[in-house]
Amino acid sequence: MINIRFPLLLLCLLFVESSYAEEKFQSLDSIYAFVKETIVQNITTLADYDITVLPLDDQLTLPECSRPLEVFRTTDLIKAGRASVGVRCNAEKKWSIFVSVVIKAYEDVIVLTQAVQRGDIITAQHVAVEKRDVSKCRGDFMTQVEQVENKQSARNMPAGSILGAKSVVEPPMVKQKDKITISTAQPGFAIEMSGIAMMDGVMGQLIRVKNENSGRIISATVIDSGRVLVR
Repeated sequence: MINIRFPLLLLCLLFVESSYAEEKFQSLDSIYAFVKETIVQNITTLADYDITVLPLDDQLTLPECSRPLEVFRTTDLIKAGRASVGVRCNAEKKWSIFVSVVIKAYEDVIVLTQAVQRGDIITAQHVAVEKRDVSKCRGDFMTQVEQVENKQSARNMPAGSILGAKSVVEPPMVKQKDKITISTAQPGFAIEMSGIAMMDGVMGQLIRVKNENSGRIISATVIDSGRVLVR
């Protein structure tokens, strides 16, 4: 009897090796390029931006997709910051992965040129307009000097800080212990009297004041510097 086992085994090994050698894998660079193009088509910011695709594991081997790659999920309305893009292959050998990206958006914003302390009044000399990455600001940044000029610093901030709506507050128009004018407005007549502020107050704020004549403490609305109104 002729022993045919060895030739047959050798033939099988050659077939497997040949099949393995012919198998092709999806290049990671092609996935990165697809992700970037997807972001460009979906990003919402109108600012200058930079996209960094976080690398996948170099050991990742995905069968080469015989069809165009597809997106199956992206972070809703891709914005500046960290995002995730789902990529899949719908060919015979299906696969899907998530690719993380970091998007930096650059806008002309108001920054401090010198440190300020809480309560300091910010002037034009304290700020400048610079192009900065605002991806971590969550939309809270100012773009016009007029938005922060003559406002009060809400906290201690170092030079270089980007100023946003939460960085400043309206300065008080009335300060505690200030002498003020208390006005009353009633149909047909108006009265003014002297008073003392019992607390700080900004425009439109209801504060406690003391009538110097009667000694009574009443509530009044700040309507101007050193002036309140009793309704």
